[in-house]
Amino acid sequence: MPKLSHEALVQLVRHAPALIPDLLWPGERAPGPIRITAAEFVDLDFAEHRADAVLGLGGAPDRPDEALVVEVQVERDARKRYTWPVYVAGLRARLGCPVTLVVVSLDPAVARWCAEPIDLGRRRGTVHPWVLGPEAVPVVTDVEQARALPELAVLSVAAHADEPGAEHIALAALAATRGLDDQRGILYPDFVVALLGRVARTALEQLIMANGRWEPLSDMFRKPWLEGIATGKADLLLKLLQLKGFALAADQRQRVLDCQDEALLDRWAGRVLTATRLDDVFAD
Repeated sequence: MPKLSHEALVQLVRHAPALIPDLLWPGERAPGPIRITAAEFVDLDFAEHRADAVLGLGGAPDRPDEALVVEVQVERDARKRYTWPVYVAGLRARLGCPVTLVVVSLDPAVARWCAEPIDLGRRRGTVHPWVLGPEAVPVVTDVEQARALPELAVLSVAAHADEPGAEHIALAALAATRGLDDQRGILYPDFVVALLGRVARTALEQLIMANGRWEPLSDMFRKPWLEGIATGKADLLLKLLQLKGFALAADQRQRVLDCQDEALLDRWAGRVLTATRLDDVFAD
């Protein structure tokens, strides 16, 4: 399954900081106002460390009641087990409040690795990361819920893109992005499309065709999106031909796989049920 990049996930968190407390304490009100605060830490050697996001909960802007260091992890990185404790200790010293390390990881194996306690030495001090894995992210298919929380809708696609029904999650997320008039309205649709596999992308295209066509807004994903739709239709056509009992020559099979014309693929597929020979299917 394609994965949302580290920077894309960080953008979701920074655009909607309330997303993290909502996932940590589902159904409960966050403990006071939620603020993004400075995420840089400087050690005694003046080497810079920067967390992905720092959230202050409650209290005053410079003296919150509690703070969360939020890190996004898309793969294992042994160095993090040394830098994460620095973030926690540095922020605790600077703000003078309790600090919790929260790691967002949508890969189950990486999430399990992130959740392992970090021993600071001889088991006399330990940091226990609070990990938000894919199971912590709800499946969002309701359009109104998605519109109210577009970042959660996109995160839901990222967490569940390889599960059955992913096209319905993606459809809700796309509907949520239509009302966004800033950079998010351009980036989020492409995030959603990039996350889907071939089967889910083709299923999403069928849903969109029934409700009005949508295509990616940026050039970055427009070509893969269109090619993905055509490839999915080509695979479906080959399966229909096989079920009908037609044996395709190598050049005929390649002709189907190479075709990027959706209308032509639809026309060929429509002829399969009534065709008595392959020439009836591919007649121009």
